[in-house]
Amino acid sequence: MNESYTPMMQQYLDIKKSYQDAIVFMRLGDFYEMFFEDAKIGSKELDLVLTGKSAGTKERVPMCGVPYHAVSSYIQRLISRGYKVAIVEQLEDPASAKGLVKRDVVKVITPGTVIDEISDEKSSVYIASIEDYLTGYSFSICEVSTGEIFIDHVDHQISTVKQTILKNNIKEIVVDEFFDPTIIAALREIGVVISYCSTTSIDKEYEPLCVNLKQSFDLNGFGRMIHYLLETQKQALEHLQTAMIEDDHTILKMDYSTQINLELVKPLRENGSQETLWTFLDHCKCCMGSRLLKKWIEKPLLQKNSIEKRYDQVEWLINHFIERNQIREALAEVYDLQRLITRVSLHHANAIDLLRLSKTLNVTPHIFASLNDPCMEMFQLDQDLLNLQALLENAFVNNPPSLTTVGGMFQKGYNKQLDEAREFMNDGKDFISKLEAAEKERTGIKTLKIGYNKVFGYYVEISKAAAKEVKPEWGYIRKQTLVNNERFIFPELKEKEDAILHAQEHAIELEKALFEELCASVSKYLVKIQHLAYQLAYLDVLTSFAHLSSKEGYVRPHISNDDRFSILDGRHPILDVTMKKTHYVSNSCVMDQDHEIYLITGPNMGGKSTYMRQVALLVIMSQMGCFVPAKEMVTPLFDAIFTRIGASDDILSGQSTFMVEMNEANLALSNATSDSLILFDEVGRGTSTYDGMALAQAMLEYIATCIHAKTLFSTHYHELTSLTESIPSVKNFHAQVLEEQDRVIFLYKMVEGEAKKSYGINVARLAHLPDSIICRASDLLAQLESSKRVVQQSYQLIEMEKEDPWAKQMYEILTGLTMDEISPKEAWSILEDLSMKTKEQKE
Repeated sequence: MNESYTPMMQQYLDIKKSYQDAIVFMRLGDFYEMFFEDAKIGSKELDLVLTGKSAGTKERVPMCGVPYHAVSSYIQRLISRGYKVAIVEQLEDPASAKGLVKRDVVKVITPGTVIDEISDEKSSVYIASIEDYLTGYSFSICEVSTGEIFIDHVDHQISTVKQTILKNNIKEIVVDEFFDPTIIAALREIGVVISYCSTTSIDKEYEPLCVNLKQSFDLNGFGRMIHYLLETQKQALEHLQTAMIEDDHTILKMDYSTQINLELVKPLRENGSQETLWTFLDHCKCCMGSRLLKKWIEKPLLQKNSIEKRYDQVEWLINHFIERNQIREALAEVYDLQRLITRVSLHHANAIDLLRLSKTLNVTPHIFASLNDPCMEMFQLDQDLLNLQALLENAFVNNPPSLTTVGGMFQKGYNKQLDEAREFMNDGKDFISKLEAAEKERTGIKTLKIGYNKVFGYYVEISKAAAKEVKPEWGYIRKQTLVNNERFIFPELKEKEDAILHAQEHAIELEKALFEELCASVSKYLVKIQHLAYQLAYLDVLTSFAHLSSKEGYVRPHISNDDRFSILDGRHPILDVTMKKTHYVSNSCVMDQDHEIYLITGPNMGGKSTYMRQVALLVIMSQMGCFVPAKEMVTPLFDAIFTRIGASDDILSGQSTFMVEMNEANLALSNATSDSLILFDEVGRGTSTYDGMALAQAMLEYIATCIHAKTLFSTHYHELTSLTESIPSVKNFHAQVLEEQDRVIFLYKMVEGEAKKSYGINVARLAHLPDSIICRASDLLAQLESSKRVVQQSYQLIEMEKEDPWAKQMYEILTGLTMDEISPKEAWSILEDLSMKTKEQKE
């Protein structure tokens, strides 16, 4: 021990050595204290007063603290800024401890492992371990607060790794010390916290969770993540669920840019207040339903049977509005079972949690009883949970305390021993009350009070003036002098004090034991409660769909067995409801294998981008299992949606608007299939006119001859409209405009045919540019149009070959290997992985 520090401060320093990357919160009495550099950080980040503490040295140690009962809000603020917090608690009772009370870290809270500190109940926060297996990266992704785990595989591109992290809201990545520093630097740029853990072995008790994992790199990443969670949570992780492999063949693929461009779950602009598809569709009654809805939006289905099953369920709920309303009223009384059972499993629960579990179990039978149709047979209550409800029923008072250390959780009659301990404790309190009255009578001091604190126990408090009247024969012994009062003790008071305090301590200890026993009983039902939570969340989303569909007159989509794609009088779901002054104009979209591409022209502000987003949103809604705002919708199952909409620089990667545009275009052109949907809005505008036009035309020809994806392609290059003469699958559409002298009225209607002019000057007039500029621009336009050079168009379609991105990637992988640096086992693993991926590509 360093003799220059006090024992307590040396204890802190010893603990801090093992947690250099975390801010240590050390419990001292009613506060969590921070010291040294941690205190300086805490003071700055939490707006706390930085003080000092004598710690055996000449200089005072920097110090600041937060009240223990309000610690969660402070931890939330630190975690949101990327810090980790190590919680230090007492490990023994101070009353029985010899010397310094033992303390140690009981939990480390990190940006990826938050549970109680999640600020938004509807959000999900993920942690992931990433494993490099030479031909790609394996992500083991976990939502600690619910126990969900899934595995995802991505290619060897930094951009793909970033997209995976952003798309899944991964806040923390766990890697080994040898992981590629280039990737680590790139991840830190997007605000991800990097943590290190080398252990990849999996304890026997967690082996059942990886039953679906067969590849060694998945097991390594999974093992590393589990070991890191054990290090931070400091206890068994019984709530973790079996890891699932993310199967690209079962979900409609959308990259992060597409999700942002379509504003599915996040606004297009940071701090944007506009509605997203998630906030618009979210009529769920419980936060579990809201979180599941978000997952459905991000990962729509690809299996026809699964989608049709959801349609059947939503339709039944629409047709049975009485049952639907009853279910929604009952769902409003359902609590967050997913996170509640996690807190029980991790020993974080309190009486409020178990009371909420009891209330949810009480209402669930009434919810499921209404679902008397074959399409609703998945919603069944496990009868064993009724036994748990009987165990919890009438256990707790209506408003139990949030702490299990203060007593008062259980109702009278729950436990005979507890009732007897409380009766004895209450008798003691009655004695104190009667003793106070008797002392007032005996001494004649009417202001006399009997009080209590943890330092002195029970005492008599008398004002300074009255204290002069205290007589020796009363037996009062002065214990403490305050500014205005004197405090005394006397034998009869101290004799009863010991019995009263022991009775109170006994009652509290008995309550704690009963609560722990009840939590252990609840933990036995962990898996069944998790399944019930999923059922309730699923039903909540379905009733939300039915509620909105019924209210807004949505229709059931029909999934076509051929290539036909038809939306009649479709409406943008959000704008259709939120536009106040005018009604939203409906638009249709009809495509088949003969007409796969809409080439859309027309003025800015004419509704082209909105129309394209509308089509994509209706596709997503239909493949989620939701009804849609349209007169009719017939749709094939799209395997992916790719977008190039809007203009913005990618500041984090230092890319210009045009480079971002080309990267997003390349992603679509390299990965789209004939079953995909492509939305290209004004591609090529980030460069010179002829450059942009040439690129746009080449892309259109490539889509038409090599990909055959359904495509909406808006452009200001009116010259491209002549492509209909050489590419039969291209059809011209334009945003309709009504001209009245110098004024134009945008009708927001998409009609067949090409736009005759751009109306840019008219838009400038709407923006109130000076009249002199408008007039001069009109004159210049007339001059340019009269003297413009006519470019000879080639109407012969150039045939192109579709590149195989996997073949190119495989070539890069193989040529990038140094054979002297890999073992035969690693070489075999690489070839096996390449073989498996090649088969998947052919399928």
